[in-house]
Amino acid sequence: MATDLYGYPHVLLGFMAFFVFLIGLVGTVGNLLAAMALLYCPKLRQRSATLFMVNLPACLIPVCALGMPMFGAACIQRIYYGRVMLPEWVCVMTFVVGLILSQVHIHTICALAFNRLIAVLIPAWYKRLMTPSTIKVYLIGLWVYSILLWLPLACKLGGSLKYIPEEMMVSLDEKSASKALKGLHVFLTYILPILFTSICYLIMYIKVRVIRKETRTRRASVVAMTESNIIRQWDDHVTKTILVIYLILITCSVPHLVIHVLQLYMKHQVAWLLLHAVFWLQFCLDPIVYVIFSRVYRRATWECLASLFPNFGIFQVTEELGKSEEKSNLKVNNVISSPGCPKHLRPPPQKIEFSSEVHRDLLDPKNIAKS
Repeated sequence: MATDLYGYPHVLLGFMAFFVFLIGLVGTVGNLLAAMALLYCPKLRQRSATLFMVNLPACLIPVCALGMPMFGAACIQRIYYGRVMLPEWVCVMTFVVGLILSQVHIHTICALAFNRLIAVLIPAWYKRLMTPSTIKVYLIGLWVYSILLWLPLACKLGGSLKYIPEEMMVSLDEKSASKALKGLHVFLTYILPILFTSICYLIMYIKVRVIRKETRTRRASVVAMTESNIIRQWDDHVTKTILVIYLILITCSVPHLVIHVLQLYMKHQVAWLLLHAVFWLQFCLDPIVYVIFSRVYRRATWECLASLFPNFGIFQVTEELGKSEEKSNLKVNNVISSPGCPKHLRPPPQKIEFSSEVHRDLLDPKNIAKS
């Protein structure tokens, strides 16, 4: 089997070139459409989480549009010339930009998980914190922190990144960084965000599970308003969508992290490149998750497509179906709430819980009649 100068089979390099070009194409179109749809929908623009949801696909557009094609071109050069013909500094800077944007993607998932945690545990704080000015500071800090994790290494401050032809990747130079520094950097860039997001979702799950267990022992009519709000925040489409994206992140990142830590690129070259392909696969899956797991995002996407391509009837038909579905749901809710609806179809009446006897006395019919 034909190989390049470093032992990588030409068949593997050709597959990697095709695969990363495909990821770049699907990821660029999908992430761009997802960001445009989120900004196009008036209903979503009013939500505090929308800026974070826009940041999630937007940071991946340069990675898919530039980084993936450049790696594919490097694979083709390895097939025909045996090595990468690009200057080393171009390879290093391309990888650094990709690593920074990938870090922003991971930290955005962490931020969204933390926001949902605050919404579930302390809803009042969530409304106070999620103001436009706070969100802007939040996002700026997220970007600055992600840049500081990688840019100093590119500038040879505290270590230096070097393009290693045997790995076809950039890595911390062993001469400029100790094993302890490498371990700390891996912990801060990958392990810490994964642990943080896991803890956030674990706390939310435990909290909601405890509340649902308590509501089974009581009548639904006496469920406190705060408890129902917590369950509603957990069932929100943003919480579910980010959970699925996070699970994809773990599935794609953990094998890539393990093979990097163990430095198995010489022993298992095929697995080395294929696990990197699996890691990059997540860059084109976010918009697909948006459309599958959120009816709100799905409808916003169709409306955006209908405005971009008004001559395509399929987008117009889908948009009309979405509107008719919303109207039918509204009509059903109105019918169920109407006095003429059978009692067994009506929702149970909610009783108001009073914190003191004073409130009960104020609404007592006898006291109202006296006044």
